[in-house]
Amino acid sequence: MDADRLLPALLPRRWQGQLTPLAGGYTNRCWRLDTVEGAYWLRLGCEAPASLGIDRRRELRAHQAAAEAGLAPAIRYARPECGLLILDWLDEPDWCGREPDLPLLMSRVARLHRIESDLPLLDLAAQADHYLRQLAPLAAELAAFVPRFVSPLLNPAFTPVFCHHDLNAANLLGERPWLLDWEYAARGDAAFELAVMADSFGLTPTQERALLAAYADAGGLLDWRRFQARRPWVQWLTVLWAALQYRRDPAPRYLELQRQALARLRQTLTSIESN
Repeated sequence: MDADRLLPALLPRRWQGQLTPLAGGYTNRCWRLDTVEGAYWLRLGCEAPASLGIDRRRELRAHQAAAEAGLAPAIRYARPECGLLILDWLDEPDWCGREPDLPLLMSRVARLHRIESDLPLLDLAAQADHYLRQLAPLAAELAAFVPRFVSPLLNPAFTPVFCHHDLNAANLLGERPWLLDWEYAARGDAAFELAVMADSFGLTPTQERALLAAYADAGGLLDWRRFQARRPWVQWLTVLWAALQYRRDPAPRYLELQRQALARLRQTLTSIESN
């Protein structure tokens, strides 16, 4: 797809302007868009979002709800059929490479989890199965992990809340912070939400307990055992997602992402299963 040539045909006259490509991101392509009205951030989604478990119309519903709550930037223009999204340009840094302000972050996350939502439920096992079917025949190294995720230890009961499901450091912007990239948003387990953040920031066990304490102080309810049960799911889904991406585009970054997530998964499962 020659996105630079395709984009002008997708944009109404109001949104025509100068496009400057932006670095970063694993699947989508992004630009800074400068028009007579101002500066904007423009995203063009990947070509096969359903293969990754992404529903663009669900994403828009989630993003709109979060924007109305002051948690996400307002949507200026969208074409979900091609993953086109335009937001205001926010000249603020993401949280990559910085020490996370856990009380501030948890105040935003707990607020998100209190939003009433009729979004579908994200079933982690179904999401993993969706990836596994596309990866068949599965490498023996990965196949050995499949039966371990049937364990009741890793499948605790929970009450679904409105979750982002991908709050890694790159999706947190500025001092508020703004919550970006709602592709995987759905109703889900708050424990998985916090496990994603713990994995992204590489939190120590002490920091993980501080994360849960900050969530509780912000009005969230989550116990340590359930949080621990969701940590392997974060790493397992990352492994499968990276393997799927590597099969389609054998870029070294996908292989490295899979390798790192697999190492963390082995360590996490060993810790959980030995206790």
